[in-house]
Amino acid sequence: MKTVFDVVVIGGGHAGIEAAHASARLGSSTAMVTLDLAAIGRMSCNPAIGGVAKGQLVRDIDALGGLMGVVADQAGIQFRMLNRSKGPAVWGPRAQMDMDEYATLMQDALSHTPNLSLVAGELLDFKRQMNGGFLLRLSDERTVETQTLIITSGTFLGAVMYTGLQSTVGGRIGEPAAVELANTLKDMGVKTRRLKTGTPARLKADTLDYGEVEVQEGDAEPFPFSFRTEGKLKNRAVCWITRTHAGTHDILRTGFDQSPMFTGMIDGIGPRYCPSIEDKISRFAERDSHQLFLEPEGLKTGRIYVNGFSSSLPKEIQDQALRTIPGLRNCEVLRYGYAVEYDSVDATQLHATFECREIPGLYFAGQVNGTSGYEEAAAQGLMAGINAALRVQGREPFLLSRAESYIGVLSDDLVNLEIDEPYRMFTSRAEYRLHLRSDNAEERLLEKGHAQGLVEDAVLLKYQRQRERVEEMRKRLLETKVTPESTNSFLAASGGSGLSESEHALGLLRRPEVSLPSLLTHLGIVMDNWSTAELVALEASERYRGFQERQRKDIERSQRLAELRIPGGFDYSTALSLSVEARQKLDRRRPLTVGLAQRIAGVTPADISGLIFHLQQRRAA
Repeated sequence: MKTVFDVVVIGGGHAGIEAAHASARLGSSTAMVTLDLAAIGRMSCNPAIGGVAKGQLVRDIDALGGLMGVVADQAGIQFRMLNRSKGPAVWGPRAQMDMDEYATLMQDALSHTPNLSLVAGELLDFKRQMNGGFLLRLSDERTVETQTLIITSGTFLGAVMYTGLQSTVGGRIGEPAAVELANTLKDMGVKTRRLKTGTPARLKADTLDYGEVEVQEGDAEPFPFSFRTEGKLKNRAVCWITRTHAGTHDILRTGFDQSPMFTGMIDGIGPRYCPSIEDKISRFAERDSHQLFLEPEGLKTGRIYVNGFSSSLPKEIQDQALRTIPGLRNCEVLRYGYAVEYDSVDATQLHATFECREIPGLYFAGQVNGTSGYEEAAAQGLMAGINAALRVQGREPFLLSRAESYIGVLSDDLVNLEIDEPYRMFTSRAEYRLHLRSDNAEERLLEKGHAQGLVEDAVLLKYQRQRERVEEMRKRLLETKVTPESTNSFLAASGGSGLSESEHALGLLRRPEVSLPSLLTHLGIVMDNWSTAELVALEASERYRGFQERQRKDIERSQRLAELRIPGGFDYSTALSLSVEARQKLDRRRPLTVGLAQRIAGVTPADISGLIFHLQQRRAA
């Protein structure tokens, strides 16, 4: 086995996959070290990728050459665009996965990635070497050397699993916790905090009564996650909807005295927006019903995931409560729900590249940084992998601002906000969400990915041709005049008000009741086999054009600050125009740009103005 690498990634989850893939794609010799190679890409919790804001993250990852989107398209069995009743700015692509197929495809993709070695092993500890790199010691006493190290340990650091009052050391069913690694990090001065997550029961699919539940179909025209996906996606499965009721809640309450959360066995804070079923009925006691989604974990697994019923109550309580729910009265439980309490890294110790400020060359990415969700993990892994490779190659860090991607919002929030609960991405966190839509990820990021060497020439050429095609249609609609006489009956049928005078057809797309396909049909314009992505791109960009023009000026100001770099050795003690508090905080956090400095609590606009002045003086000297 090769034992010297440019980049070593610890962990084979969603963060580890994107980190290892990106680093290797950039030409750095890379190793992924994970306990079980067959567990790479395993979906520990829900069998789905994407969702509102999460789907935007997957689209961003894909535009930068990541794997999650293209594999999700291949392994997807049901595709839905969430929030379709609202504007495109908050649409979120989501797909149910065949979990086994997803993991197999990820493993295959990594095994065929040049410059990447997959190593079965467990990292126990590591030490800094004289050359600035790290010496890693694995559990079987093998050693590995690396210039940079990315830890993507998920929920495994010092992890304990709970079902009722029973606890077991481990980060996932059947898999041990990373106890020695957790102790090593603490000994090195890395600050951690205790968090909690959980998962629901899995049921045997052929023991459910599907006549008692509501069928949930996929979209007729699925929207792909990946720009690289060719052909149309197909739905291969359905999901179902059912609900708890007062009787269910009564049974669950009988187990509260055996709940690890309510009895104080678990100190860690769980995700506020994905609570356990016992937490729901405790916090929302006035509600006598909660919606549940029954989601297949694959086409051949025979397992159903009960989305919305995460629980760490005793097995017998879970069993009794599940059997009160319509469709589940005769269910057979294949695996009961459980909670996991684990150590997470305080991400305010990190740069926006996810490199530890106090230990250069050491990166953290994924759930270990206090996030929840596969998509947030993958986005961090991508950025850590890119930047670890760039560091080794002596190149400038790759940073994304809040104004150009959801990845930028995520990175900025994690390293600047004091987070006391697992972080989850929402569209409300993005102040420029009218611009950061799922449909325009390529417009925002593809060329950046290509410039870094992450996106192939053929993919960029495909995008340029699509952009030309969309622009040609836009120009045609701009040149096509519509009159009240020819158009008002169409508008009335769409539920809108009529025209009082003639205007160009493109302007009609700014009306929420007018869709591009219906408009083109009315005008007699053939779409010539346009893809769903092309249709949405033109329709959304025109619908938000007025808002975007106003937002563009804000973005330009934000970009100027975000891109103004602060030299690594900048001496804040010489910037006397800054407040003492600002100098101390900036010196401790060492932000890479003025934009990141602006986000630090206690650094005022006056401090930022003073910092810019001192940077300009330094450059002029």
